[in-house]
Amino acid sequence: MKKNRRFVSKKLIPSVLAVSLLASIGVYAVTESSEGSGSRPGVHKKDVKNSLEVSKIAGYDTGFMDEDGGVAEIVKFNEDNKKFYLINGKAQTIDIVDTSKMTGDDPQELENEKSINIAEALNSDTFEYGDLTSIDVNTEKQVVVAAVQDKDYTKPGKIVVLNYDGEIQQTFDAGVQPDMVKVSEDGKYILTADEGEPRQGLENGIDPEGSVTIVNVETGETTRTLFDDPAVIGDEVHIRNQAGKDNAVRDLEPEYIALSDDAGKAYVSLQENNAIATIDVASGKILSVKSLEFKDHSQKGNELDAAVDGEINITPLPILGVYMPDSIEHVTIKGESYLLTANEGDATEWEEFENVTDFAKQKEEITLDGSLYKMPSKKAQQQFEEMKNTPAYDKLEVLTDRGTDAIYTLGGRSFSIWKADTMELVYDSGSDFEKITAERLPTVFNCSNDDNKFEKRSAKKGPEPEEVKTGQIGDKHYAFIGLERIGGIMTYDISNPKKPKFVNYDNTRDFTKKVAGDVSPEGMDFVSGDASHTGLPLVLTGNEVSGTVSVHQVTREEERKEIDNKDKKKE
Repeated sequence: MKKNRRFVSKKLIPSVLAVSLLASIGVYAVTESSEGSGSRPGVHKKDVKNSLEVSKIAGYDTGFMDEDGGVAEIVKFNEDNKKFYLINGKAQTIDIVDTSKMTGDDPQELENEKSINIAEALNSDTFEYGDLTSIDVNTEKQVVVAAVQDKDYTKPGKIVVLNYDGEIQQTFDAGVQPDMVKVSEDGKYILTADEGEPRQGLENGIDPEGSVTIVNVETGETTRTLFDDPAVIGDEVHIRNQAGKDNAVRDLEPEYIALSDDAGKAYVSLQENNAIATIDVASGKILSVKSLEFKDHSQKGNELDAAVDGEINITPLPILGVYMPDSIEHVTIKGESYLLTANEGDATEWEEFENVTDFAKQKEEITLDGSLYKMPSKKAQQQFEEMKNTPAYDKLEVLTDRGTDAIYTLGGRSFSIWKADTMELVYDSGSDFEKITAERLPTVFNCSNDDNKFEKRSAKKGPEPEEVKTGQIGDKHYAFIGLERIGGIMTYDISNPKKPKFVNYDNTRDFTKKVAGDVSPEGMDFVSGDASHTGLPLVLTGNEVSGTVSVHQVTREEERKEIDNKDKKKE
């Protein structure tokens, strides 16, 4: 398609990779599972050499587990009372869990102090409770804020403000399907990402308008920001269903919000559209909507395993990954403003409204444009022909609405760092996640979160980075990335945004069973050492399949030596 070919060649981003050093990766020993000869092997850590210690010190179990996810989802810590607040999607409650008795020594099981059900209080003639989706905590105003969707997917949702005990103080109207809530640090603004998905398709259903709701808590004024100004939308931004910018008001689907340090700007991920919107918070005006373009998997450092062939084969291929980030995070380092993205990828699959298929069904329609790749054009064409003739690639999940001049796949299997003002790519973790999990968890490489079958996700989105959070420890900045499928937390030192360093991977899933341990990170929260009861930084992770919250403590080498010396003195 000429139009798509011109678009890609004009704006394809050159990869700006700083390949992480994998020399510190530990070795895993494979042992036979205790579940019988017919079961899959278990995987146990051996001689793990991380340069930063990120270890589990506590956990909370909701008592629910669901292979489809949606149990322990978003978790937020309250430094005032040392409790965390969890969206329990299965019970449709806010679980309040006390962490004040954690010691940081042997792993502890935390208990639920209380569960808050707000459905009955919200139901009215104009609103029917549907789904509790997100939560945030603000200590400046001493409130907990939740987002709730109406049962009718076409109707506006609610923003619910509660006190620390879970008692409703105030409510505001949100847009349609509020999926994420964010409160500014000073507590002045509450924002929601109102996704507006066409859940019954386009032919027989309604495609609601995606929006961002901005509440000025001090004045009570609510602004609903719509994507109805084509002038601020970049020409490269993808509008689905072969539509133009005039349809952006319905097609753009806000997923996640990050705020600048002064809360002057909101950065909104538009996952299905592979774009980031920048909004002036005070006025509610959209400043820009910019495409993130594509990741060239033919380039060295960007390799991937896209075949289901019973082997780990991370190799360069003529594939363009569409970043499609879920979570985004803002951080300022040395005065510069950056955005971090967890490049998950997400298909559109609403009744007849679909944009994904198997490579086998599309490969004969593709006329590969070798100029789109860093790989030599002739080699790209040769590899494309090999892929077409290799059945192991037939199940590769590809996008159908990006053109036929390349192989377009979902997500980047990575996290990225972008300049917040220009959306210029500064760094991408490349093939790190697959290489690290391949070395550490070889027998369950690219397994999913509903079983531990080897290579189940290779032809889809691989480890599927879902969430990213940042935290400052001393003079260092770190990024923590949750992998939705195989599980675990990747940690990088991002103090130099152009050259981040991999420092830790910890996975507390139990692979001797189909679903056990902590499975499928969904939401995360970083807690500074000053706010933590243990005196050391924490990372809280809601694991949506296992229904658990894992509490990891972050210990640097100098702190570990100090702790060890104290232990020796006690002896």
